[in-house]
Amino acid sequence: RLVKVCTKMPGLSSHILLTISCNNLSSKDYTSKSDPICVVYERGVDGAKREVGRTEWIKDCSNPAFQTQIDIEYLFEKKQRLVFDVKDVDDPAKALEGDEIGSMECTLSRIIGSVKGKLTDKLTHSSGKETGSITILSEEQGGRDKDMLYAEMRGVKLANKDGFMGKSDPYLKLIKLRKDGETSELYRSETIDNNLDPKWSGFKVSMKELCNGKQDERFKIECWDQDPTSKDDMIGWVDTTFDELAGKRTLPLNDRPGGSTKEPGSIAVDRMHIIRYPTLYDYISNGCELTVSVAIDFTMSNGDPHNANSLHYIHPDGSLNQYEQAMIGVGEILVEYDHDRQIAVYGFGGIVDGQSEASHCFPLNGQPQTPEVPGVDGLLAAYRSAIATTKLYGPTNFSPVIRQTIMHARECKKQAYHVLLILTDGEITDKQETIKAVVEASHEPMSVIIVGVGEETFEEMVMLDGDNGRLVDEHGKASERDIVQFVPFLSASSKEDLASKVLGELPSQLLKYMCKTKKTPGSWANTQYVLPEGDWASSL
Repeated sequence: RLVKVCTKMPGLSSHILLTISCNNLSSKDYTSKSDPICVVYERGVDGAKREVGRTEWIKDCSNPAFQTQIDIEYLFEKKQRLVFDVKDVDDPAKALEGDEIGSMECTLSRIIGSVKGKLTDKLTHSSGKETGSITILSEEQGGRDKDMLYAEMRGVKLANKDGFMGKSDPYLKLIKLRKDGETSELYRSETIDNNLDPKWSGFKVSMKELCNGKQDERFKIECWDQDPTSKDDMIGWVDTTFDELAGKRTLPLNDRPGGSTKEPGSIAVDRMHIIRYPTLYDYISNGCELTVSVAIDFTMSNGDPHNANSLHYIHPDGSLNQYEQAMIGVGEILVEYDHDRQIAVYGFGGIVDGQSEASHCFPLNGQPQTPEVPGVDGLLAAYRSAIATTKLYGPTNFSPVIRQTIMHARECKKQAYHVLLILTDGEITDKQETIKAVVEASHEPMSVIIVGVGEETFEEMVMLDGDNGRLVDEHGKASERDIVQFVPFLSASSKEDLASKVLGELPSQLLKYMCKTKKTPGSWANTQYVLPEGDWASSL
């Protein structure tokens, strides 16, 4: 069973099915175990909860494995907070009136970014007491309309339909079995003359058209003898599935209806796989992490941080300046895809306390070997501490922080895609070096996101974005792919809107890197899936 909620949103999206189970639920009944149901909500920006689905009700069970799945539209660029509320109910029609067992709140991105897309966490009662655990397994629904079956088949000891004067001239048909009982011919092979053990050319057929994209749904293979002077004769047929063919590799043919041939022969599969276009979910849910680095502009054009008009002014009332809003809005989404939730944070253009010259890539925590801080809270704390001790100076050079991220990407031992978030108030000074660094970075698993704070025109940033063509450095070397996204802070209506605009191109940039380097998702190991040939990500 499936509970489905669909909301139209812009950007790259897909539908995710969530399967829920619980363990060791506290009993709310004195004489028996609880009768649990799980109600799932999405929490809005305003904090209000909206129900998106609920599981079935299971009686007398402390370890329920719910069968009803929850369908959520996944939007990479949005922070989607989900609340899983487990209740003990006597009447499933009145689930919201049931007794509270416990709840768990997390983001959808945290579930997807967990190992194999599976998250286990504790359930907590509103009193603070732990009341069991909950496990949520994610899987992507649909998105496989482009799957293509590739197969190379041959006949084995096919029946001879041409008598003593010759041998059969066999060809194959692939037939879709429709739900209304009718059939549709989708493919016909070439004919091979006078051969009872023919080997036909490899072919491709749409999995959606053949078997509705399902590897366990049946279709039909027919083998025929071509007769140029009369009606073609059927040699034999077999109903099968992709999974059956992949497992057995050779299937005996059935005789034609009304026929008397005892041994029509067999169809053997020499090679078979599914050509699949991978999705962002395929990579993220199977081990590819997103690591985040943040570089903050400490040049004097930001204004004296002690002055309320400064872009770096820390408001005593707790309200956030543009730098803080940007780092929180973007950082809190990306950090969910990093298993250790660490963020490397640098400054550029400032003079660090105790130094006499400006640095263009200094760690805000003062630790060059370990510049990471714990999550968005650590990022905010490091920024506020550095603002109090660092002298704003200049110029505005991007290339050192870009090269720092390039080095980190090359040295990284885990499967990861690296995102550098640059927050700046002005135009770059080292234009040619920055272009050169971006061109170099385009070969690495990384993207550069630039948020322009303040009211500058940021003309050079628009040039770096590369939407009007590939960047070319002063030596004529072009970028491998577009990896830069620039958004002026003031173009966004909120930090949530900013995150949506800033992160909108990141999924396609990641997929284009995987395409260029022919990297397959981790879950495809030892399966029948292969990547399409050529530039399969060009349309993204």
